[in-house]
Amino acid sequence: MVVVMVQSRMRWVRRLMVGVAMAALAATSPASAQRIRPIVDAQQQPARPHIDVVFVLDATGSMGDEIEPVKQHIWNIANQIAAGNPRPELRVGLVVYRDRGDAEPTRMVALTGDLDRMHGALMGVTAQGGGDYPEDVDAGLALALHEMNWGERSARMVFLVGDAPAQRYPEHDHNGLVRYAADHQIEVSTIECSGLDARGRSEFAAIAQRTHGMMTALTYAQDQQMADGRTQTILRQGGQVFVSDRRLTDEERNEGADVLSRRGLARPARPAEVAMAEEGGRPGRGGAPAPAATNNITSVITRRVQSRASAMGVAY
Repeated sequence: MVVVMVQSRMRWVRRLMVGVAMAALAATSPASAQRIRPIVDAQQQPARPHIDVVFVLDATGSMGDEIEPVKQHIWNIANQIAAGNPRPELRVGLVVYRDRGDAEPTRMVALTGDLDRMHGALMGVTAQGGGDYPEDVDAGLALALHEMNWGERSARMVFLVGDAPAQRYPEHDHNGLVRYAADHQIEVSTIECSGLDARGRSEFAAIAQRTHGMMTALTYAQDQQMADGRTQTILRQGGQVFVSDRRLTDEERNEGADVLSRRGLARPARPAEVAMAEEGGRPGRGGAPAPAATNNITSVITRRVQSRASAMGVAY
């Protein structure tokens, strides 16, 4: 009886070993490799996140300095966002608003991945109109929130760019618009441009806070040549004026005045320097006009979208 059991167990062990060997051979066969390869590829190529970005731009006459950089650098913004791994699927949309009575109170361009089309649409936007200080901000938000072709699986981001508070019209429920954005997970980041007053700043801050967005005041940089031949950079951000005692590089200007101040690359301006900045800067040596001010709007937008993409698993 013992011998029979031992022999039976040995036969079972031999069958097991043969089965393992056959499985190993099958695993190395071309057919098996073809079955396995798609699984490995799927692991090596994670799903690309979808990101929808809509610019809501005040396009009244005072906004030329803020619109032009977006028009000129839309490709650069997109390329920097797409530089992550995995590469995000990016679509861009546009809403332009002014105020009632202007020749073109609003305009909307649907979300698209065709950046040539979006660039063409942006090139057709000119800063004009306006008049009284408040603008029809709510009309721009309503188009972006209710009429835009948002993707169901996309991260939804709005950049509201303006230098004036909202003109209140009975057709739009401002609080209802903000509540709708929050309920539908549409993040609204607000960008304060030069000239926005305390009321507008408060409105922009509340919109960003309630929709989990970001509020940023643009930094405007302007070089200024001193009597002794040195070049300073004057920085204005949200009503504050800073000075760098040397000419800042383009990369440094994109950091923003508050960041540069913390890094020790800029300091609060003295009263005389503030007065000079408010006058637009002195003419350069030999009577040449002071160079035009630049702002960091494209870097503000790019970094915010990259931050959202990073939270979705994109590495930069």
